[in-house]
Amino acid sequence: MVRADAVKRVTMPVQQQALQLALWEVFDSSKTNMVAIYDVAPRFVFDQRPNGETKRKVIEREFAFGGKRYRITLKPTVVVASDKTEVERYLGEREQIVEEVIRRLASNRGRLTLHGENKVRFPFTIYEVQSELARVRHTYSKDEIREAITLLNEVRMKIEALDDRKALLSAAAFPVMAMRRRGDDSETFVEFNPLVADAIRMLSFQQVSYELLMGIRDPVARWLLKRLHSQIAATGEPVQQMTAFDIRRDSGMPEWKKSRDMLRRVSQAVDVLRREGILKVVETEERMVGKRKEDVLFTMVASDSFLAQTQVSRCLVEENRADFARLAGGRQPGEFVPIGGADIYRLRDARVRRQAARLAAVK
Repeated sequence: MVRADAVKRVTMPVQQQALQLALWEVFDSSKTNMVAIYDVAPRFVFDQRPNGETKRKVIEREFAFGGKRYRITLKPTVVVASDKTEVERYLGEREQIVEEVIRRLASNRGRLTLHGENKVRFPFTIYEVQSELARVRHTYSKDEIREAITLLNEVRMKIEALDDRKALLSAAAFPVMAMRRRGDDSETFVEFNPLVADAIRMLSFQQVSYELLMGIRDPVARWLLKRLHSQIAATGEPVQQMTAFDIRRDSGMPEWKKSRDMLRRVSQAVDVLRREGILKVVETEERMVGKRKEDVLFTMVASDSFLAQTQVSRCLVEENRADFARLAGGRQPGEFVPIGGADIYRLRDARVRRQAARLAAVK
C-alpha cells in the first residue's frame, strides 16, 4: 500500500479530462463495463480448502480465449486468520463480487482519474462500496471489504500466450491502492490493472448487464455469462458450443475426482443461465469412452433479449470509436487524449440522447 500523497498526480490540466475516460462512463445503472480477456481469465479460486489445487504455492491454469491458448499463474498472499494463524489466500468469490461493484461505481460520471501517462485510478469510500453491495444483495462488513481490496492489491497474476510465448500481464487486480483509516484524511483509491487501463485507452471494453451478473449467485454461471457475451458480441452468432471440460478448465473450477461430479456441476451452471432467460435452448451431446460418460458438449442458444444486449454492446463499441475519431481529429485510439469541459458536456448529452432513443425503439 502506498501513501496517497506520495503518488504522481494527474498530468492533464484540471479543467480537462481524458476523452477515453468520458467514453468509459455508463449512464444506465443496470449496465457495467467488461474487459474481455481480463474478465474471462480464470483469476479466481472458488475452493480454497487446504487440498487439491491450493496445496501448491503457485497455481498454474491453462485456458482458451478467442481461438488462442493462454496460461495464468496465480501467486497467493499471506493473511492473518481470526485465530491469529497465517494462511495463504488467493482471490475468491468475495473478491470477484467486490471488484465487480468497484468497476460499476467507477463507470459513473466523472469518477475515474488519470495519473502519469497510462495509470487509471478510482477514488471512492468503503461506505459507498458497502452500500452498493447491499443494494445488489451481497452483504459484507467494512472489514471484509477492506480485506477483499487488500487481496486484490496483493495477489499477483501473470497471463501469457502459449502459442507465441508472449507475456500479456504480470500484476495484481489493483496494483496500487490506498485506504483511509479512522482519523486519517488521506485519499482512498485503487489503480486499475494494466489490462483494464489499456482497454479503456484503446476503447476495447464493452457493456454487459450488471443486473444479471449481480443476480447470479453461482460464480461459474457468472463467468459463463461473460464468456458467452464476449463471444456472441464478437461473432454475432447466437449459437455457441462448449464442452463441460472446457467450461471447467476455462472458468477456474476445481478438478473433480469423478467425471460425473464435474459434469453435474457444470450442468448446474449452464442451467442457471437457462432459468435466468439468458439461454433459450440448451442441447447436450454425451461424449463416451466405452460405457463411461467422460464429457458433454453443450449447444447453447442465446435468448432474443440476451442477443439484443450483445448487439447493443457491439453498437456502443462502434459509437465510442466514432465519437473518439470525431473529437480527436480523426485519430485512432492510442494515447489518452485530453478533452475540455464543454466537449465533455456535449459528448455526454449526445450519448444520453442515443440511449434514450434506443430505449424508446425497444418499447
